[in-house]
Amino acid sequence: MNAPDYLPFEPGPYRMTLGLKPLDLGEWIEIDDGLGAILRQKRRLLAARHDAVFQAVPGSEAAGGEVVDLLWDHLPQRFPAHYPRMGATLSIVATAELLGRRHPGLHPLDLAARVVPEDLCLLEARGSTHVLTAASVCFPSRWRLADKIGRSVRDIHRPVPGYDDAIGAPVDQFFARLAPSRLMWRLNWTLLDRGELFQPDPAVARDVPPGHFADGVILRVERQTLRRLPQSGAVLFTIRTYVRPLGALPPDARARLGQAVEALPPAMRAYRGLTRFADDLARWLISGPA
Repeated sequence: MNAPDYLPFEPGPYRMTLGLKPLDLGEWIEIDDGLGAILRQKRRLLAARHDAVFQAVPGSEAAGGEVVDLLWDHLPQRFPAHYPRMGATLSIVATAELLGRRHPGLHPLDLAARVVPEDLCLLEARGSTHVLTAASVCFPSRWRLADKIGRSVRDIHRPVPGYDDAIGAPVDQFFARLAPSRLMWRLNWTLLDRGELFQPDPAVARDVPPGHFADGVILRVERQTLRRLPQSGAVLFTIRTYVRPLGALPPDARARLGQAVEALPPAMRAYRGLTRFADDLARWLISGPA
């Protein structure tokens, strides 16, 4: 199974939107031929940098256990060749592992995130808002999990220019109304100067010369899903990350991406660390590499 070819660039002026669409529950988790490599990279990060990639507040264990149960049921049905199950034990063919539903001393969400390529975040209702109560994020895009745990959805996104005015209230309403029977998804993209999946350090202003755009600028696309857990009422947010250099994009996709970069307002260019070379990059993408 090859990685999907996600190219989420919209024509026209820049607009910040939720961009959420319904998704069949059977398509909740996404795997490809890189599954084993991704899971092994997660293992290394969890062993070497556990506190950087996993955080949880007390009381989130019940919702985390619900995620384990959903995955242990879903994966053998959806991907029987990759995840055969033997009773309460799940076999991961790609890494030759056997995992039970419960591991003493290991938070259930920590266990759940070890079997799928997605990062997993739990958000639980606290009054009129939802708060990040547990998360396994091995592949952050220039943010630190320790800075986000225990904070509300709106506080988490406060550094994003225009978030409050454009979609702050609609996002809060979406979380309040999401039904357990619905799975929603969206795509998010950004451009970085490195292709590593684990990038926790905040973005800084940087420069990439035009001669290095093809291999020195990386398109990073996140496939995100949201579903409400039927028992705990928590919302599970999954993030599947794909990266590739701009030189690997087909010409029509490069042109559309160039138009999207050209349309970014100054504040968003600065937030994404593109200010120094955004204009040159947009021209390069639209006109085609020399």
